[in-house]
Amino acid sequence: MTRLFFALILIITAFVQITVFPVVNVLGIGPNLILVLVLVWSGLRGAPEGLLWVFPLGLLLDVLTLDPLGSNGLALVPVALIGGLARRRLFHSGVIIPLVAVVAATLAHHIVTLLVSLLAGTSYPLLASVRLGILTALLNVMVVPPMYLFVLLMERMGVGRAARA
Repeated sequence: MTRLFFALILIITAFVQITVFPVVNVLGIGPNLILVLVLVWSGLRGAPEGLLWVFPLGLLLDVLTLDPLGSNGLALVPVALIGGLARRRLFHSGVIIPLVAVVAATLAHHIVTLLVSLLAGTSYPLLASVRLGILTALLNVMVVPPMYLFVLLMERMGVGRAARA
């Protein structure tokens, strides 16, 4: 039951991030909620559980954004691995590990996305790409605590109990 509910949350978040955020975003840049959800899920349940979501979620994002097939899933792999490395210590160890994990996951995602774009023949100015990656990482840092609490509450309010019983 927990996985089904999380899948629904991921699908809704993907549609909102791809269709609504670009229209209402005044700054032209926003947090990557999908990345944050995969990071938090992997941090709570381990890298294998996070990697379970990478392929189907990546395909959904590829279809919604018209990116090369497999590019979003490939970019989410390091996010799930970093979340798995920080498993359960994400918020139980102070401020440093969550900040480092979010920044590392965002920058790894951004680097993979840039490499895939370069291989596909699309090039972006390097300095602008670095700035965009850093700004996105900072925005993702602000979004992680509420997303973490949401996923934790989802598990504690009984959504996860039906699957374990």
